[in-house]
Amino acid sequence: MTSPALQQATAVGAVDGPLAGYHREWYVVRPEGELTRLGRVKIGEPRQGALWFDRRYFASEDELLLELARLGVPRVPPVHRVHSTGTVFHGFIEGRTLAALSPCGRPVAPVHLRQIMERFASLSRLRPGDVRARRLTVGERGGERDSAGFPRVLLDFTRERAYRARLPRFGPLFARLGIPPDALGPGSRLAAEAARMSARPVCLLHGDLHRANFIVDHADALWTIDWELASFGDPLYDLATHLYLMGYPASQQARVVEEWQRTVAPLLPGADARLAEDLPRYLDYKRAQSVFTDVVRQAVAVADAVDSPAFAGQLGQSAKLVHDVLVRAAEPLELSDVPSPGAVELAYADFCAGSDLRAASTDRRSGPDSR
Repeated sequence: MTSPALQQATAVGAVDGPLAGYHREWYVVRPEGELTRLGRVKIGEPRQGALWFDRRYFASEDELLLELARLGVPRVPPVHRVHSTGTVFHGFIEGRTLAALSPCGRPVAPVHLRQIMERFASLSRLRPGDVRARRLTVGERGGERDSAGFPRVLLDFTRERAYRARLPRFGPLFARLGIPPDALGPGSRLAAEAARMSARPVCLLHGDLHRANFIVDHADALWTIDWELASFGDPLYDLATHLYLMGYPASQQARVVEEWQRTVAPLLPGADARLAEDLPRYLDYKRAQSVFTDVVRQAVAVADAVDSPAFAGQLGQSAKLVHDVLVRAAEPLELSDVPSPGAVELAYADFCAGSDLRAASTDRRSGPDSR
C-alpha cells in the first residue's frame, strides 16, 4: 500500500527519496510546474510504529518551523503549504551532514562550532510567550514555567513511558541485564540528584542537537533540522543533550562548555547558574535514559534480523552497543554488576528465542507507538 506521503510526492514531481528519517517517513521531491521555483523539497508523515522515548511538546513540527521563520530564526528549513491541496513541504537543505564531515569522536571545525553557538544563542532568545505554535496538553509538556521542576518531569516521563510502559514485553530483558526495578524511582540516586537541581530561566530547546541534525550547505553555513523534540525548558539540558550526542573529544568538549557559557549567559542571565554542579547531573540522566532507549531499540533490531543472514552480525553489534551503554550508566543507575558483551549477547539470543521479541518487532512495523 502506497503511503499518503509518497502519493503526495509523486503528484507534484519526480521523487528522489525516501530519506532514512526515524520518526517520519520522508520523500525528497523535485517539484514540477509552478512549484519548480522551490527547488528540492521534502514531504513526510509520521512513521508507523516508530519507537519514541522522549517527550513531545509541540503538536506540530511544521507549525513550529513556521513560527521560527516568523521570528527570524536563521538557518532552519522553510515550510511551504499549497493551500489548494493542503500539501506541506519542507525545504530540502542541499549539503552534507556534520556527521559526514566530522564523524563522532572527531573535533568539529571552528567555523562550524561557532555556528553551533549561534544556534544556542538564537534558542536562548525565545521565551514561551514568543512562540505561538500549539502545545500538547499540560500533562504532556510540564516544566515550561518552572525549570527547577524540569529534571523531575524528565525523570518521571522516562520512568513511566520509557520503562514501566514497556515492562510487559521487555521486563525480562531489563532484569536479565541487571537493571534494578527501582532505578528511576523516588528513592533512586537520579531522583535525589534531580531534587538538588537549581532553577534557571526557561527558553526554547531543540532537544536533539547532534551531528546528523546539522546540515552544512555549499557555502559552509550550518542549518539545523529535525525539530520534533523541541520544547521549552532548562537551557542547561539542551547543552547536556548536545554534549552527550555529539561525542566531542574531551579537550574540545571543555571548550564547548566554555563557549556555551560565554554565548548564552549574557543573553539569558542565570542560564549558567550552578553549571559545574548541574551539568554532570543532566549528563548522568542522559546516560541512564539511553539504557532504556537502546535496550528496546536493539531488541527490535535483533528481532528484525531473525531468520536472516544478518542475524549473527546484528546480535553481536547490538550486544556491544548495549554493553557500552550499560557501562556508561552504571553509576547513575546504581548497577551492581554490568554484564559482559558475551552475557548481553546471550540475553538477547535467549529472549529472541521466545515470542515476546518477535511480537515487539511486529508491533513496531504494524502500529504506532506513543512517546
